Amino acid sequence: MENSTNPNKQISTPVAIIVAGFLIMVGILLTKADAGVSTKSKTLSEQVGISKEKLSACIGETDFDALGKSIDQSVESAMVAYAPKDRGTPYSVIIGLNGVKTDIRGAESYEKVKVVVSDALVGKVTKPYVGDIVLSEPNDHMLGDPNAKVTIIEYSDYECPYCKQFHPVIERIVKESGGNVKWIYRHYPLHQHSFEKLVAANCVAKIKGDDVFWKYSDLLFGLLKTSQDSTSEQL
Repeated sequence: MENSTNPNKQISTPVAIIVAGFLIMVGILLTKADAGVSTKSKTLSEQVGISKEKLSACIGETDFDALGKSIDQSVESAMVAYAPKDRGTPYSVIIGLNGVKTDIRGAESYEKVKVVVSDALVGKVTKPYVGDIVLSEPNDHMLGDPNAKVTIIEYSDYECPYCKQFHPVIERIVKESGGNVKWIYRHYPLHQHSFEKLVAANCVAKIKGDDVFWKYSDLLFGLLKTSQDSTSEQL
């Protein structure tokens, strides 16, 4: 699990500063899109059927400050039991039968997560969750049956290696659950380029829905910045 105080992998600047830097990157992206500058290969959005121009337009319409504040509020509410220095990604809250709740901190193994989910299915938890997590938020992205008995709400970061490791674990749990588990993905950006990636992912969901959001997320977790292209140019 990565927390917000790790100087080697995290940034310590406020979300507002991250957003300001991102606005500059967006300006470059929009300028190149308007100028018709081509790239050597398809961008990630083009790989899921969304043109660079359409993604750029959506990014340009995004209220970055409002989005950053909503993320901060969501994290603060969900992780109120932990001091800011102890919060990190991935972080998951599991909600089971009769509303019982527990949490998972870090990238646990498939076997351990399956045990927690199995307990939640019968309304049992070993360690009750302490916090004020909101069960539904405007920027939620869902995979699975909306009426599933168990809900996993995960806070994740596209540049967190532990999140990348944990991503297929939750996906497997959902797919093997027979409709009993749904997964809600929420953003918790802690790295330098995380915010711009999550904005792009939200735009993909707005344009083509959550099915494509999940495909795009898989691509984002596999994205590595090259020496020739900025992260924004690859989105």
